[in-house]
Amino acid sequence: MRHAAAGSLWGCLLAFGLAGSAQAEPAAGTAPARPSLTSHEQSALHAGRMVSRALRFEQGDGHYVGGVSYQLVDARPELVLAALSDVSNWPEALPRTKSARLLGSVNGVSRVELVQGGSFVDARYTVILERVDGETIRFWLDPSEPHDIRDVWGFFRIKPAPGGRSLITVGAALDLGDGLPRLFEDKIAVMMLRAPRQIRDFVEPRALALSR
Repeated sequence: MRHAAAGSLWGCLLAFGLAGSAQAEPAAGTAPARPSLTSHEQSALHAGRMVSRALRFEQGDGHYVGGVSYQLVDARPELVLAALSDVSNWPEALPRTKSARLLGSVNGVSRVELVQGGSFVDARYTVILERVDGETIRFWLDPSEPHDIRDVWGFFRIKPAPGGRSLITVGAALDLGDGLPRLFEDKIAVMMLRAPRQIRDFVEPRALALSR
């Protein structure tokens, strides 16, 4: 999915997970916005649990799975963003990521080759990363490089929370394409939604060490 074409899809994903955002205007044919976090979801977050909203939709000839997940982290936003901006951390910080290799960076836009998967199936593809403001990193598939999936796009958003903490929001939508990988669609979607919890488990010990 090229950057220009993906813009409205990012808006839809933001609307789905972050209703009320000025950027959230769903694209035609995509899922409608949900309400902002419910009292139950807010209670779960403050109790240390992750909150997830799964999403499936059709866009053009693509069939997407994914959603939006939230997690509070005992670390300042700048520490979380620094950890995510260093792609060498991704194999530890992101679920089922076997390798992440920086291919280059020009004017704040980077290209990263990823290998992700489990015991039976791996997918190799390249994403483009862009820091769009002080709290958001967006990514989308680089279709000019070899890719074992049809499309992927999404974002990491880190916002300050009371007590020196951060609220991590990860949104992602993936189109596996046709064939055998489609059989693993549900498991992969669940795995994607676990990203904020794994980021928390990676970042918090490092933040604690820095505070000592």
